[in-house]
Amino acid sequence: MTTPEERTRALRLAGELLQDLVQNEEVPTTLRVRVRGVLRHYPEEWQLRMMAEDWLRLGEPTFGLAPEPGRPDPLLMLKPSHG
Repeated sequence: MTTPEERTRALRLAGELLQDLVQNEEVPTTLRVRVRGVLRHYPEEWQLRMMAEDWLRLGEPTFGLAPEPGRPDPLLMLKPSHG
């Protein structure tokens, strides 16, 4: 059975794969156009994290998503550093 953490990781990795495909000039243009369309509605990593945290708050992470253990919060990585 897939765990919520595994499901979250799979969605994140699928998004990274789609990004790689859309940027790869060797991929046929027709496919890259389709991938770009999918990515337009695909959740970014910070959105996956928020969805995972919502599932945990609801108390139903078994069939939903869960934050990946040890993975930093992507929202915190976006904040500019002061220094």
